[in-house]
Amino acid sequence: MKRNQGFTITELMIAVVIIGVLATIAIPSFTSYIYKARVTEASNFLGEIKQRQESYRNEFGQYCAVNGADWADYNPTSIPGIDPVMWESTPEWDQLGAAPDGPIRFQYATVAGAPGVSPPTGTNLQDDDHWFAARAQGDLDEDGETFFLEIYSQSTHIYNSATAKGGWE
Repeated sequence: MKRNQGFTITELMIAVVIIGVLATIAIPSFTSYIYKARVTEASNFLGEIKQRQESYRNEFGQYCAVNGADWADYNPTSIPGIDPVMWESTPEWDQLGAAPDGPIRFQYATVAGAPGVSPPTGTNLQDDDHWFAARAQGDLDEDGETFFLEIYSQSTHIYNSATAKGGWE
């Protein structure tokens, strides 16, 4: 007599448990990887802003004050969140010549000032020379907790306010 070949219910349950354990381990790692990859958008665009600001200063003798001397206005006006939005070009950003490559998940602002103009608090910029600061602000998981990345004229590093939280919150 031939026996039906197949899996027993016990074997199937063990397979389901193993898949569940693997998913429990893999999903948080994958999610973290996705968020870190999305932060790359901001660091790449901040690097472009820094290059454009330095080119602007070489040509005009000062940095381009796209948003004046404080963080009052961002582009876009609200944080995009999970779903990316298209960049809204403005005459000030066109003057700087900086625009992201595609849809964005962050708000951007860049402020600048001449010697004697106080830079925004917390930037540690000196006001004895021309300065600029650029910021990308985001909330990638839409939990209401924003974080930001900043780059400065007097530094070669990007500051990340969420470094202690995995780099994205």
